[in-house]
Amino acid sequence: MDISRDQIKEAVIAAGSDNEEFFHFPVVEEGLYLQQDPDEYADFVHFMATELPPSKFALDIGVASGGQTKFLRDYYNIEKTVVLDIGQHPNFKHWDRIKKSVNTNIVLELIMDSHSKEARKALLPYQGQFDFTFIDGDHSYKGLMQDIELAKEVVKKGCIFVFHDTGAVPDCVRVFKELQKDPDFEMLANFDTRFGISVFRYLAVNGPKTGLRKTISKLFS
Repeated sequence: MDISRDQIKEAVIAAGSDNEEFFHFPVVEEGLYLQQDPDEYADFVHFMATELPPSKFALDIGVASGGQTKFLRDYYNIEKTVVLDIGQHPNFKHWDRIKKSVNTNIVLELIMDSHSKEARKALLPYQGQFDFTFIDGDHSYKGLMQDIELAKEVVKKGCIFVFHDTGAVPDCVRVFKELQKDPDFEMLANFDTRFGISVFRYLAVNGPKTGLRKTISKLFS
């Protein structure tokens, strides 16, 4: 896509934030209620739009208002998307409006806890199809690791993983540091102006902790 990083930043600001005092750009009525730093997010979106191939099938875990899900797809082509969100964020109320303008085919919405058996069961039919996942749900160490393991179970080898708040939330920072040493992941880019947006490729060297690996892991946890 022929667009500059500065043009994307202007579009971020025009789309509106979740909280002007905290995110340093205005809230826009009927906007996207983005929870992003404009510079950092513009750098990330520009990278996705210009450096990586389009996605055929994405899994978004944790969408809040859905603004990020919509904004990224305005610049980075994603054919199909599954959305998984617990639906408890104060701005989730905007999702019904925002999803109508998301430039993708939303094939499934799972409004439930990503750590539930029901969520895993609903995703298993798509096993091996996802080539992109944006994980921005539970920010606790255990919760984020659970979301990563869930994603690893259903994505394909080479899938792009994106994580938010990897430079700001202590437990997310911890996970980020561990992923840098994990043979299953290769870091492609890291945007850390304020909150942290980290892009990894899934190499599937060890794979998900399911079956025998999951049993062994529990013995030592």
